[in-house]
Amino acid sequence: MNAEQDDLLLLRQTMKGGRLKGALSDPLFMVLLALQILVVAGLVRAQTCPSVCSCSNQFSKVICTRRGLRDVPDGISTNTRYLNLQDNLIQVIKVDTQQNHIRSIEIGAFNGLASLNTLELFDNRLTTIPNGAFEYLSKLKELWLRNNPIESIPSYAFNRVPSLRRLDLGELKRLSYISDGAFKDLSNLRYLNLGMCNLKEIPNILPLVRLEELEMSGNQLTIVKPSSFTGLVNLQKLWMMHAQVQTIERNSFDDLQSLVELNLAHNNLTFLPHDLFTPLHRLERVHLHHNPWNCNCDILWLSWWLREAVPANTSCCARCNTPTVFKGRYIGELDHSYFQCDVPVILEPHRSKCDGRDGG
Repeated sequence: MNAEQDDLLLLRQTMKGGRLKGALSDPLFMVLLALQILVVAGLVRAQTCPSVCSCSNQFSKVICTRRGLRDVPDGISTNTRYLNLQDNLIQVIKVDTQQNHIRSIEIGAFNGLASLNTLELFDNRLTTIPNGAFEYLSKLKELWLRNNPIESIPSYAFNRVPSLRRLDLGELKRLSYISDGAFKDLSNLRYLNLGMCNLKEIPNILPLVRLEELEMSGNQLTIVKPSSFTGLVNLQKLWMMHAQVQTIERNSFDDLQSLVELNLAHNNLTFLPHDLFTPLHRLERVHLHHNPWNCNCDILWLSWWLREAVPANTSCCARCNTPTVFKGRYIGELDHSYFQCDVPVILEPHRSKCDGRDGG
């Protein structure tokens, strides 16, 4: 058996009615699997034909039509280039790629699968977003591209699948560029994973107006700006653990009125700007542990907020790191009695002689 072979792409298809509607009038679901791969010798599957199917051309063509199947059958050869699963009871057809090394997916690979619901292409060797292959997937709801050596995400990368609700781009460790227009036309997206992508700044996610969950953990963000989450009024969960965040600027969370859970654990935060959390009226769970908090007068507002605004037992372990006298103490225990804080002085603004109020 050669080291280089065509591998099987099993497609995931959800049919609402349980049985493919109009199958007799639709084109046959013959999927050309032109996927160039390198198969590790120890993982190569034997050349076999599933007992419920018929095979030809040295197992490169597999026909499993009208067999009452509820799952994709086992034992399909790695030589398979054509797979026909028309008119079965399969509700989910999964792209089984966990042991493959898919490098590319040709345009048209998914033609005829307008009802495809979920496409899993994680743990492969894709270096680009296969946008052209998505053209006819008008009902695709979930796309998983985790752990591929994708280097950039260009503008309109997902414009052919505006129906997407969940997009997993986690662990794209070679990612170096995300265009400002990368997520345009994804107005239906509810979940986005950009964790562990070595991002140094939060990309433009303004088009994602219906986004409810955002994973940004494991990056190198350093700073969160007021523009970082603009327009995400429906966001409910935001995860930024282990993201090397040092600074969160004032008003950065102003648009997150729907936020229920916020995780800022395992970062480099020493303080937070006063009233940062005031707009977060629905916040129920906040995680601030494993940050080097500097407990001085500037931390008092956070201490009060943790005691008064967050439900009991839902905030985790925000503890002082400095000064030494407070090291290890829970921030919520502190109050004014621990500090000698200066009362802020409000200065009257200087009046200009040219402002028309001095009789001049």
